Amino acid sequence: MLSPDEFNTAVRSCRFCPMCRHADVTVDLTRSETYSARGRGAVLFSALQDQLPYDADLGDVLYRFFADGLCHEYCAGHIIHDEMVIEGRRRLVAAGASPRSVNAVCSNVERCGNPWGLEEPDLLSLSGATSRAELLVYFGATARLKRRSVVLGLSLLLRSSGVPFTVLRNEGDPGLLLYQLGHVDAGISAATQLRERIAQSGAKTVITPDADAYRSLKAGFDRVAPVTLQIRHSVDLLKDLAPNLRIRRDAPRSVGYHDPCALARFSPCHDSPRELIRALSGSAPSDVRVWNRNLAHCSGECGGVPFTHPDMTERAAQRRLSELRETGASMIVTSDPAAAVALQNSDLPVHELSEFAAACVFGERWEDEINSTM
Repeated sequence: MLSPDEFNTAVRSCRFCPMCRHADVTVDLTRSETYSARGRGAVLFSALQDQLPYDADLGDVLYRFFADGLCHEYCAGHIIHDEMVIEGRRRLVAAGASPRSVNAVCSNVERCGNPWGLEEPDLLSLSGATSRAELLVYFGATARLKRRSVVLGLSLLLRSSGVPFTVLRNEGDPGLLLYQLGHVDAGISAATQLRERIAQSGAKTVITPDADAYRSLKAGFDRVAPVTLQIRHSVDLLKDLAPNLRIRRDAPRSVGYHDPCALARFSPCHDSPRELIRALSGSAPSDVRVWNRNLAHCSGECGGVPFTHPDMTERAAQRRLSELRETGASMIVTSDPAAAVALQNSDLPVHELSEFAAACVFGERWEDEINSTM
């Protein structure tokens, strides 16, 4: 969270500067200067001067933003534009003017442990994990509830490789989404509780396929410190296991890779996914021209936008899919379940890397292998 002086400096800097405009996905989708970094700075400056109230109109400007970190890549003044917007959202929450969808996410996390308010699965049974091990897998809410094939695929690969692992019976939420939506204290509380559960598990290493959870656990956010245990993205562990996996000869060869924003910029993980894809498919994945690695465009899943403006998420996803199609790939792979969900309305197959790895080892019908290994 920015201090008042830092917030004022960011607002006064952004309201006059168009430097990152070409990289802001929201501007490209809306074709409106109102939703640019400069526009956000201008409305927040007016709010600071008591010329605009913290209301639904201001909320529309602030919540129509992906908080994907790309603006910062082009900022000569090194202004953390995302944090400026998050502070503006926090003030909206404090004023009781945040969208109902934002408050519903917070309520759902507090009540059910996930942002949709869905009933949680028995993760221990679903994954086939042991009750205690030195390796803990934190799957994340999207994998648990929206993309369970990630849970099944990663678990199958670990079990078939003889790697014992455990899970948290109550994974809860890493807090980053709540923080980005402006429920700062609730986000910090959720993150603190997750860290306590991890510490009580007795694990020495944590892996996760969830890019935002990886960012939260490895780098922390705001007043939330990184976890002191070894934190690895599941891609790194799968890359270590790859030399001993029996890769099928019919494994897909033409793969386009999408860098999730959290791995593109906040907790960089660029090479490992590409190396794993090469090890599994025999060839390097195709990259989007220019907009890859630390400059990768958002798939639409960031910053709480799927909850506040789902239409924007779909449009951002279609924009990214168009870029990925231009690579000539016949399949899209990403290293985050939420990005895979955002991109799934595509004419091309879309896989998270655990799913892709399972298909390369066990074939297209890899889920049939699960019962024989449980």
